[in-house]
Amino acid sequence: MNGQPWTQEEIEILTRMYPDHFAGEIQEVIHRSRSSIYGMAEKLGLKCNPEKISRSGRMSSSNPNVIKARFIKGHIPANKGKAMTPEQYAKCQPTMFKKGRPSINIRPVGSERVNRDGYVEVKVEDPNKWRLKHRVIWEQHYGAIPPGHNIQFKDHNPLNLDITNLYIISNADQMRNENSYLARFPKDLADIIRLKGALQRQINKHRNGK
Repeated sequence: MNGQPWTQEEIEILTRMYPDHFAGEIQEVIHRSRSSIYGMAEKLGLKCNPEKISRSGRMSSSNPNVIKARFIKGHIPANKGKAMTPEQYAKCQPTMFKKGRPSINIRPVGSERVNRDGYVEVKVEDPNKWRLKHRVIWEQHYGAIPPGHNIQFKDHNPLNLDITNLYIISNADQMRNENSYLARFPKDLADIIRLKGALQRQINKHRNGK
């Protein structure tokens, strides 16, 4: 299966799991080799959460093979204080870092990556300025996004960047209609809950008035 192109579903699973799960755990879900998982994660720009890195370090520190290979406190390297010979210097010189040379890790403007929250980012300016791609696409079609507004996805899939899947919403409307606990219920039921709350407030007001 590792020779087959990655499906959109596999990419979404990897994007969701990679920050907090090890490759072996991800393998159980998408059945890809570890090298394939690491390669795709690097291509998407995925990063590990600090807790995952810490957990990996704790596991490595208790590995007998790792303990055996550690330097003992007080160990003195055999080449300490020794300068390289002209022959050694000539051999190493081609790979030495040269002042002013750009890093090979710098990605060109227009590069894309998926952040840890699952959103696509696009590089818009050197040296390292990135923006959410769905906001860039919206602005290309409709102009600047007004302050206090967000761009959201109609199908809730942050990887579907088609302009017909995007819509603009104010922070207030998003908080009231999409991020409130009522948003989890069907509209008819949410309306009933709102009416019940309004009725209860009027009852309480009447009681307090008496």
